[in-house]
Amino acid sequence: MTARRAGLAVVALATLIGLWNALSYPAGAGFDAASHREYADFLAHHWRLPHENETPEYYSPPFYYALAGLVVRLGGAAGLAEPHKLGQLLNVPIVAGIGLLTLALAGVLWPGRRTIGVAAAAYLVACPLLLKTGSMFNPEPLDALLSVAALFLAARILTGSRHGARAALGLGVVLGLGELTRQFALWTLAVVALAFGAAWLRARDVRILRSLALALVAVAVLAGPWYGYRATTYGNAVFDRPLTVDKPFFERRPASFYLGTGLPATITAPYRPHFVNKAWPQTYADLWGDWYGVFSWNRAAAPVPSRAAHSWLTAQMLLGLVPSALALLGWLALLARSLRRLDGAFLLPALLPLAGLAGYLYFTVGWPTHDGDVLKPTYMLTTMPAFALCFGFACDRLGRARLLVGVLLALLLPFAVYKGAVGWF
Repeated sequence: MTARRAGLAVVALATLIGLWNALSYPAGAGFDAASHREYADFLAHHWRLPHENETPEYYSPPFYYALAGLVVRLGGAAGLAEPHKLGQLLNVPIVAGIGLLTLALAGVLWPGRRTIGVAAAAYLVACPLLLKTGSMFNPEPLDALLSVAALFLAARILTGSRHGARAALGLGVVLGLGELTRQFALWTLAVVALAFGAAWLRARDVRILRSLALALVAVAVLAGPWYGYRATTYGNAVFDRPLTVDKPFFERRPASFYLGTGLPATITAPYRPHFVNKAWPQTYADLWGDWYGVFSWNRAAAPVPSRAAHSWLTAQMLLGLVPSALALLGWLALLARSLRRLDGAFLLPALLPLAGLAGYLYFTVGWPTHDGDVLKPTYMLTTMPAFALCFGFACDRLGRARLLVGVLLALLLPFAVYKGAVGWF
């Protein structure tokens, strides 16, 4: 089997798992599902933006909710018993698109090293975050799709394979739709702008600046009205949730938030309420496991997971250490190399994790909660394709050790499958 076919096979597997998860995962469950469904229904029935007192997600951009509301309304017109299930199924082609675009981006950046794309696609399947979130009525997968699509289009321009107004406007449209999907897409926009700036500093090619300018004009045309509306109506164009703590920014979290490891509970009991509001262990526990109890175990039914689910969660924490370390090491190596060479195309996947982590910390420090609810790695889902490419970049240098990593990823695969439908919850 060629590397190309292997990559497509991995994406096909991810799509099948995503289809099973979306069909079998309970309608109305998952992260903030009730609020997301309420926003989509509001748009579908009222054809206007909700105000502050009409839905908890009023501050979120409307693109995903318009799409989801449309398919839900079509499902209702067709007489489906649970039309909101179509909102979950909407994520199935989105998951497939994320996998295909990750493969395509790897092909643009490393055209002679196809195993990088295969390893990146395998990371997307093995890390439960994408397929877990993709089973829910949730806008984050669409945001991740638009983010990796923007990186792909930007990389084609920066590598010289595409130039001209059409390519630049296409990039701007995708970036603009991202800004209309989630505020977290601002990270992708900033990274694309920085990568184009670095590429111009290196090459002094006016076509780079012209492409960036055209793309930014398209972003302003598409997303400008939304952020202008937010600024004039609520005074904050990006995020205007009320503060939960009236303190200076860096006093809103104790030192344990930044430095706490949560050990040994991070491995032995990786679920709520252990190590609550400790940034790194809580994020890691929900990245590779299910800290909130919404996928691998059902916290609404029991305060702690069953013995079998507990064992599965502990195994996830242990197996996730190696791919996490490889992704981080690959990211640091790629970031150092890209900054040293001012290589705009490679800066795209190298800078996005840094921007995502910075934005994640800004949000979780700025709006703290007692129950740790803001510490959700889904808020960094846009960075997952970039981390996957960094993982593939690290694996490319492992030689025969890649076989061991492949075995680890295969062992992690069952954790991405929703098991509640067959009584293994």
